[in-house]
Formats: sequence, structure tokens, C-alpha cells
Amino acid sequence: MSRIYKDICSQRTLYGAWKKVRSSALFSSSDEIKREAEDFESRLPDALVDIQRALSKQTFMFLQQTGIAQKKSNGKSRPLVLAPIPNRIVQRALLDVLQRRVRFIKRVLGTPTSYGGIPEKRVAMAIADARKAMLAGARCHIRSDIPAFFTKINKDRAIELLRPHISCAATLRLFEQAIKTDLANIDELSRRGLDAIFPIGIEGVAQGSPLSPLLANIYLADFDQAMNSHGVTCLRYIDDFLLLGRSLSDVDKAFNRSLKELGKIGLDAYDPRTDKAKASRGTTDTGFDFLGCNVSPGLVQPSEATRKRFKIKLDAEFATASHALRYNAKHRDGDGKYSYSSALYRIDRIILGWGKAFTFCNSSQAMKALDDFVSKKLMALETEKNAILAKSDSEARRRVLGVRLLTDVASPAHTPA
Repeated sequence: MSRIYKDICSQRTLYGAWKKVRSSALFSSSDEIKREAEDFESRLPDALVDIQRALSKQTFMFLQQTGIAQKKSNGKSRPLVLAPIPNRIVQRALLDVLQRRVRFIKRVLGTPTSYGGIPEKRVAMAIADARKAMLAGARCHIRSDIPAFFTKINKDRAIELLRPHISCAATLRLFEQAIKTDLANIDELSRRGLDAIFPIGIEGVAQGSPLSPLLANIYLADFDQAMNSHGVTCLRYIDDFLLLGRSLSDVDKAFNRSLKELGKIGLDAYDPRTDKAKASRGTTDTGFDFLGCNVSPGLVQPSEATRKRFKIKLDAEFATASHALRYNAKHRDGDGKYSYSSALYRIDRIILGWGKAFTFCNSSQAMKALDDFVSKKLMALETEKNAILAKSDSEARRRVLGVRLLTDVASPAHTPA
């Protein structure tokens, strides 16, 4: 057994992978994913020992996954693949070891103009580098992205790119198995006409897999090298890229070159001259959207579309809270999950997560406007809560507020003597 494969199988690596998978699962909005993580944790350390033993014997079998067609704002469906906890632990272990041990992957992830899916790199760094290029004289831009990128990655080509740099056959075989998609609900998806959007064959990798961003960066490593030349800066975050140059002529030539480079590997990009909804082209002094931000020489703020999505998400949460207030006032079967206190907690977590994602922005005015929006929503919800409480008895008030009644707490089952 090679040293790289031993590292993948080690308890240290597997436990580290489990901690990352657990953290992601517990912060998931899916109750099912949280329950699965809690169930796996209840079976530690035996559950990890079982995975380690199967890996060591090279008999580990990846379990079937679940395909979810997530609706997008444009009406189309985004194919997400949810894998069982053991799959994600092994995928994460593979990722951690390959990033740590394989020089080729270190070199790919060390590309200074690539940011997505790379440890210690953030959106803020891409935005900062865009502003540096602008200060250095980049007066024009083209921003675009690659349509259906993850569904077009050829898995065989990705393996061939890796093969010269990994001498361990067992590691390559495990990696190949780890990036396959085998859906347990494929028949259901077929009945709904959605099976074609999932990466079941050679083409495409699963969005949701820890290995997908790594595959994306390997696949586009040559693109990164080719595009940062001729006086143009190309910043890439997975399938989004930004071209910055001194003139429109410079960025137009660079974009034409990008189409040729992407065409070599069966990919394309939205053309800002014909698809203004998906790409943009113009001067940098008027500002442009990139990675959820609007960037101009002196100002960085969440883009208008990003702020709109934030408001829509909060609107939905406030609507759920409003419905729950009325429901809890009338019914005894609630478990406190949708009480007033839990609603405030969920809203606060959304605001915290969103705010942390944009701490690097310098537009206090945009943030103040969003705070005003939230404050008005909170005042309306509190007014509704107070009106409901005024009409409710003491037990209903407790349910509405989210403070348990002792009489509602289930007592232990009585065991006959």
C-alpha cells in the first residue's frame, strides 16, 4: 500500500474529514441531512473504523446518492447530488490528502488568479485583485461564465490529467469511483423528465461533492495560464471569470481567445455582446457585477441582484413566522420549532451569514438600507405577535413565544412492576 493511500485510510485523515462533513451537515437547511449526521455521530467510533477497514482492504463501496432538481429563478433546474455521509467522508479524505501531497494539485491550486474551491482563498481576495488591476490601469472589463460547466466536465479527461502525477493505482481507482454519480432515485427523476440534467455518464460531475471544485480547477488550469497574458488579467472563480484590460479592444481580443481555449475542452462562455443578462462588457469606472458584488474604483457593495435575493429570502422567512404565530395560537401540536423565538433565531442566522459574506464591502449606505428593511419587517412581526398574544390564553401565549409548557413535555413511559 502506497504512502498516499495509507494517508487516505488513516484515522487522523478520516476523523478530520468527518469533522468537516459534520460541520457542513449541521449548518445545512435540510433536517434530513442533520439527522443523518447525528445518526452517524451516535455510531462513532465504530462507523469510522468500518470505513477505515473497508478502505484498507480496498473494498469500500460508495453508496447510491440522491438527485435533487433545485429550481432556479429562471425556471430551469440545477442538478444537486446529495451523497450519504460515508461517501462524503471518503471524498473529503481524498481531497485533503491530494491537496496536501500531490505537487501537480498544489501547483494548480496555487494559481494566483484562481479563487474558488481553494483553501484559504475567498471572494474578497478576487474582488481585491480586481481593484488592484483597476488601479494599475485596467479601464475596461468583460465578465462572463461558462454555461452548464459542471455537467460538461469529462471525467475521463480529468482522470487522464491526474494520472501522470499519481503513481498509486489504488488512489486513482478510489478517485475514479468517488466522482461517479449513481442515483437511487433515477427512475423517479426519469418519470419527471429530469434525469438528463444529472451527470450519470462520462460527462459531468456532481454539484455538491467535495471533489467537484478540485475537478473544476484541474480542468481549467490551462485556461488560467493561457488567459493571463497580452497585458490582460483574467480572474476566475470556478466557472465565473473576469477579464480586465486597458481598452475594450484588449478585452474583446482576450474574450475571443477565451472562447478558443474553452472550445478545446468542449466548453463555451456567455458573450456579453449578445447575452447581456449573463455577461457584461464596458468601462470599469461605471462599475460592474462580479461574484455577487458591484465593483467600481472607489466602491464595493453587494450587487442589486444579490440584495434582491437576500430580501426575497427574508420575506419568505417572515411569512413563515407570521403563519406560525397564528398556527401556534390555535393548535397544541407544535414542538416550538416555528415559535416567535425560533423565528427570530433563524432570521438572525440568515442575517449573520449574509453579513459575514460581505464584510469586505465598503458601502455603509447599502447595508443601512437593508437594515432598515429588516427593522420594518421585525416591527410588523412584533405588532402581529402582540395582537395574537392579547387574544390568547396563557398556554397559547407560551406556544407562540416558544417557551415550553411542562404539561406538554412527554413523560417517560410507565413500566409495569
